Amino acid sequence: GSVNMKTEQILLALEIGKCGSISKAASNLFMAQPNASSSLALLEQEIGYQIFERTYNGMQVTKQGEAFLRYAHAIERNMKKIYMLSEEDTRVRLSVATYAYPFSERAFTKFCTTYIDTAHSLKCKLRKIGTIREGIELLDQGLVDVSVITCRQELYGQFEKEFRRDGLSSEVLAHPTLQVVLSEKHPLAGKETVDLEDYVDYPCISNEGLANNFAPPEIEKLLKEVKLHVMVEPGEARFKLLENLNSFVICTPYQKKELKRHHLVGRNIPNSNRNLILLMKEEDKHDQQIQRYVTLLKEEIAVWKEEIE
Repeated sequence: GSVNMKTEQILLALEIGKCGSISKAASNLFMAQPNASSSLALLEQEIGYQIFERTYNGMQVTKQGEAFLRYAHAIERNMKKIYMLSEEDTRVRLSVATYAYPFSERAFTKFCTTYIDTAHSLKCKLRKIGTIREGIELLDQGLVDVSVITCRQELYGQFEKEFRRDGLSSEVLAHPTLQVVLSEKHPLAGKETVDLEDYVDYPCISNEGLANNFAPPEIEKLLKEVKLHVMVEPGEARFKLLENLNSFVICTPYQKKELKRHHLVGRNIPNSNRNLILLMKEEDKHDQQIQRYVTLLKEEIAVWKEEIE
C-alpha cells in the first residue's frame, strides 16, 4: 500500500533511539511532547509494528525497531546527500578521517595524485582524529566517507554491534600491537621485555586518543600514574621530545628506518593487541571512489607491515 511516513517522524524515531525518551527527544526537536507521542503512535500504526517498547526505564528498541532505525539512518544520510547535490558538480569527492597513520596518509596522497590531472573537479579532505567516537560521529553526520580507527582487540565485538546499529560497515585491516619507543640511550633501552611499572618515573608521550581510547588496563594505569605526560600527535615534535633521553612514547610501531634515523628503539608491550578498523556507511560499500581509496589503503598497510617487522 501507499506509505504516508513523514520525514519528521523518521527524525523523531532516530532522536528517541539516541536519547531513550520521548520527552527528551521532543525537547531536542523543539516539539511539544503530546505531538511527539501521537506522531510516533501514527508512525507505528502506519508500519504495523512497534519501534519502541515503553518501559519504566524509558523507551527500549524492539528487534524490528533496530532494523527500522538502521534504515532510518540511511534515509537521513541520503537526505543530506540530496541537498548537497545543489552545491556543485564535484566529480571526485573523498573525505577520510583517520588516526595519524602513515599508511592512511600515503593512500590518500596516492588517491589525489591519481585523479588530480584527469578529474573535472576534485574535492578531497584528510582529517586527523584521535578517538573511535570522532570516527563514528563524522560518518554519522555525513562529514566523511571513511574512518580509519583502532580499538583494543577484545573490545571489537561490542563496538561491532554499535557499528551495525548505526548502519556502518566495518572491516578489520590489521592487528597492530602497541609499542614503547625510546632513545637508544634511555636507561631502559637495554631491557628487551617491557614491564610498564618500570616507566612510571619517566616522561611519557602519547597521542590524546590513547588516554581516552580504551587502552589496555596496564597502559591506562601507567597513564594515570606518570607524573610527566605530554600529549602530541605523531610528527617531528614527537621526535624532538624524544631527544630528551629519558622520555618514551606509547604508540603504534614506527617503521624501522624511522627508528634508525632518530636513534630510537621500539619494544612491544605485552597484551596490547589492537584491531585496525575501516569504517564506512553500509550504503557506500560499492561506491567506486571509496573502493579505490580502500584498495590503496590495503596496499599501503601491507607495505607498512613489512617496514615495521
